[in-house]
Amino acid sequence: MALASSFGQTFYISLFNAEIRAELGLSHGDFGSLYSASTLVSGFAVIWFGKQIDHLDLRLYSCLVALGLASAAFALAMIPVSWPYLILPIFFFIRLCGQGLMMHTSITAMARYFHHNRGRAIAIASLGLSLGEACLPLLTIVLIAFMGWRDAWLLNAALLGLVLIPAILFLLRGHSERDARMNEQVKIQEAADSNEEGPRHWTRAEVVKDPAFFLLLPGLATLSFVVTGIFFHQIHIVTTKGWTMDWFAGTFTAYAAMITISAIVAGSLVDRYGAIRLLTVHIPIFALGLMFLILSDHSYAALVFMMFIGISVGFGSTAMSAFWAEAYGTKHIGAIRALAMSISVLASAVSPALFGWLFDMGVASEKVVMGCVMWCLFATICLWISQRQIIARQKNTRFLSVA
Repeated sequence: MALASSFGQTFYISLFNAEIRAELGLSHGDFGSLYSASTLVSGFAVIWFGKQIDHLDLRLYSCLVALGLASAAFALAMIPVSWPYLILPIFFFIRLCGQGLMMHTSITAMARYFHHNRGRAIAIASLGLSLGEACLPLLTIVLIAFMGWRDAWLLNAALLGLVLIPAILFLLRGHSERDARMNEQVKIQEAADSNEEGPRHWTRAEVVKDPAFFLLLPGLATLSFVVTGIFFHQIHIVTTKGWTMDWFAGTFTAYAAMITISAIVAGSLVDRYGAIRLLTVHIPIFALGLMFLILSDHSYAALVFMMFIGISVGFGSTAMSAFWAEAYGTKHIGAIRALAMSISVLASAVSPALFGWLFDMGVASEKVVMGCVMWCLFATICLWISQRQIIARQKNTRFLSVA
């Protein structure tokens, strides 16, 4: 499921940017706006659709998600040239079922059915997306050249419908017994937890009144905003740099490798130092990678850029996943993470349209990226202030508890 989510991720869809725009007669701004609108709506829709995994059988839910993405892929392959704006609802379902529900199903299933080795199970499942990021860009460039973009999406639909759905049913055989065992474990765990005292658990209403939370928002939005904007318009940026798409697509292998390595390293560091103290590490690394994109047109600058942002994404996602529990407790973590997810989705919805308008107006890609670097500096300062406030608050709480 994590691997199949690649079909709904920006890094994959952006590979078809030029071909789709040319055939449907859309500008950078038009295409980016339609993509942004569909991403924004799907990001909020996933909050409702995502919770249905708690009520439906996992086999049925997984198959419905796969069928939804397969249908959307087929619809994109068959979109009429005379109806270009039909791409809006198609993108909505691709983003909802792909980026949203595919990955949601993968990680939620690991978290629910693996109790003792939950972290390891989630890490292994997440490698599916890293595999897609490493292999699909170069393979897709070849497929587009060989069979065209429409047939490539027909192939995607066939793989989802004829390979993934049977695989889901095969891998989830005996699920009823597994689910019954899980429900019994949950009852036992809840009974044990009710007899233990733990740290304060914030509600979402309390979190939105916390000044430290609002200082987190620029940093929370940075990676999703900038990475989505750059990947969505990667063909334009690569062309202006004088690179080839084959070369840039190949750098996704290094990007995926760095995400995997940095996530593993970040996990060890979080266990040793705590996620709160590592809060300000990943965005300066990200800004450094952006500087290579600004200062050099050499082809190896693309490789270094992708490696640096891979380190930042892997480190940041791991640290932020642990941060919410450390800072606000675990009792209401679902509601708090849902709020954080909506902010991240909003940021990723804005950048394709904004970058597209800037490119349509003739703004150089280096200037756009420099604006992103300035934002990274601002976000890092906000994160540092928020970090200081949270650390001071926790020290004060411990002091009062001892007193």
